[in-house]
Amino acid sequence: MTETKQKRKEEHEKVYFTVIEYIKQLAKEGKVSFGGRIPSERELMNTLGLSRNSIREALRSMENMGLIESRQGQGNFLVNHMGRSLNSVFSMLLFMGESDYVEISQLRRFIEIGAYLLAVKKAEEEDISRLEEIWKGIEECSGEEKVRRDKQFHDEIIRISGNRLLGILNESLGDLFETFIEELALHIASKDWNALCMCHEKVSECLRDRDVQGGMKAIREHYNIIDADLEEYTRRTKSNSCLAEKDAAQDDI
Repeated sequence: MTETKQKRKEEHEKVYFTVIEYIKQLAKEGKVSFGGRIPSERELMNTLGLSRNSIREALRSMENMGLIESRQGQGNFLVNHMGRSLNSVFSMLLFMGESDYVEISQLRRFIEIGAYLLAVKKAEEEDISRLEEIWKGIEECSGEEKVRRDKQFHDEIIRISGNRLLGILNESLGDLFETFIEELALHIASKDWNALCMCHEKVSECLRDRDVQGGMKAIREHYNIIDADLEEYTRRTKSNSCLAEKDAAQDDI
C-alpha cells in the first residue's frame, strides 16, 4: 500500500469513528434509538466540521455494516441489521474456502448450548408449549417442511434465552445454514430424521423439567447427527466433483 493510500485509509477510519461516536452519544442521551432518524449529512457536517464526501463515506460504511438504513427522500435511520452484515462475512468465508458448513454447524452448536443454559432459567409454560407444537408431527412432514420446523425449533430456543447477541449470531448463520440443510435434507436417512425428532422432544422435556445436563446432551446428540451427515455429504460431493473433473479432462485429450 502506497503512502497516499495509507493516509487516505487512516483519514477515512478517523472520520468513521468520529461519526459513529457522535451517534453513540446521541443514543446515550436518548436523542436517537433503533428505528429513529439520525442527523442529516448537512447537520453532521456542521456539527462535526467534516466534509460532505467524508460524511458520506462514513455513512456508507455504517450502512454496509448494517448500522443504518438509507430511505429515499427520508434520510438515514439507525437500524439493527448486523446479523445480515455478519451473514455476508460468513458467506464470503465459505466462498473463499476459509470455512465450511461443518464449522458453521459447530458454531451453531455452541450458540444453542449457551442459549439453552439461559432458557432453562427463563422459559415459561407458553414458551415450552410453543416448542412442543413445533416438533409434534414433524416426522410426517415433507423434507422442506422438516427443515423449516427444525430451524424454527432452534430459533425459538435462542429467543427464549433472551440474549440479543446470541440472536444476532443465530440470524447471521440461520439463513446460510438453512439453505445448505435444505439440500442436505434430501440425503438424510429416515433413521436420522427420526433421531433428530427425538432430540427435539428430549430438549423440550428437559426444558420443562429444568434439566440442564439432559438438555445439553440432547442438543449435542442432535448436532452430532447433523455433523456426521454433513461430513458424509461433503465427502461424497467432493468425490463426485473430482470424478467430473477427471472425465472432463479425458474428454479434452
